[in-house]
Amino acid sequence: MILKHHSGQLGCRTRLSVTSMEGRTTIPPSTDSIDLGNSQQSKRRECASSDGDTQLAIPILVAKSDQASIKICKIGEKHRRFEDGRSNEESKKASSSRRITGSQVRGDREEELFKWILSKRQFTEVATQQVIEGWHSFWSRHRQRIGEFEEFWTKSGKFWEDLTTVKDPETVISNFIAQQVSVHATNANSYACRTAVGMLFRIQGFQEDRINGFGLKQIKKKPVAATKKKRREEPIYKLDILLKHIQERAEFKRKLSEQEHLVCTISSIIAFSTLRLAEIYRASVTQLEDNVWQLSTSIWKGDNYDLTVTFRPLSNLKVCPTSWFSIWITLRKEEDRNNALWWRPKNKKVSSYEYLSKAVHIIMEASGVVKGNSVTSICKSSITKSINHGATIQEINRASRHKDGPSTVAVHYDMNLNDTIRERLTNFE
Repeated sequence: MILKHHSGQLGCRTRLSVTSMEGRTTIPPSTDSIDLGNSQQSKRRECASSDGDTQLAIPILVAKSDQASIKICKIGEKHRRFEDGRSNEESKKASSSRRITGSQVRGDREEELFKWILSKRQFTEVATQQVIEGWHSFWSRHRQRIGEFEEFWTKSGKFWEDLTTVKDPETVISNFIAQQVSVHATNANSYACRTAVGMLFRIQGFQEDRINGFGLKQIKKKPVAATKKKRREEPIYKLDILLKHIQERAEFKRKLSEQEHLVCTISSIIAFSTLRLAEIYRASVTQLEDNVWQLSTSIWKGDNYDLTVTFRPLSNLKVCPTSWFSIWITLRKEEDRNNALWWRPKNKKVSSYEYLSKAVHIIMEASGVVKGNSVTSICKSSITKSINHGATIQEINRASRHKDGPSTVAVHYDMNLNDTIRERLTNFE
């Protein structure tokens, strides 16, 4: 879709704004292969480079401009997120070994149980479906755990109708979790089962204090502690390693393959916005005047909200997202302008999430990043560099977009070691 309008002058800094979006997109599973044949493998660099001249832009919250000149559409609503496909595969494997009454597999029964409970509260089919859609891809995880509980419940000689007469949901959940632990279920699975089964009782109208009582909290202590992220000092590669590689690729823009253009664009977006790859995957972009680009997406982790990040040209255009956006869009023909943002003209198809993830890992390895680092580590390096350059806590909170900014940054993003502080302590009179 191409929209042509005229807009006024805008500022000169990269800014961030929150705005509404018309719909949400999902991630389809795919088995795309990666071919970065034209990429030149850079020599391995040690994970400690100088700060260099590359500057990191921190987006700032502003009001969104309604005027745009070019808009690239988001991926169609009919596509499904990759988590759905992956979880469905796991569900199919599990159900093959856990047959239930009748000829239906557990995957059907678990969804039927959830819908049946809502129907007992006079929820219509439309309302029930909207409840499920509210979880996005997470529903596939919940339904698997509900299936495990349904199997436990029926094997105990009880029926679905008995769930509507339960007086003490905490006891039911505690017995189920204890049974899961006894068969050596993983800590993550036990915790997920508690969440899913607790949800079954919440939709019946039970309050949280009757579901998550003292006894259940005691049972959950070990699984919860085991699933929490460990707080530790760990080294992280400097963001400059990746940015310098992108800068080198910019010197040969005309010789880069379609895949290299794609991955350089995505890597620059992550570095300068700290967005997760899934959020970038379902994004759309709008070009404004003066080569200003707005990227709109939806955040499904934590609070659900729509987000717009505004990118303005930076002093170093070779690593600036606006420059890579312009190049990426010019690769497609005029008739392809209404296709999804990550449409690949050469292959005539939309890139899958798995394809994007593999491509980013390839450029990370080519730039000298130690193999094993996740795509999210780019966000970590970005926040760490911002801290090293004296960014205020307000700027960090704004860039990371977390309500509990200091705690979240300390646990997930700030990968600085304390060596500098310890070295200062050695100086004494």
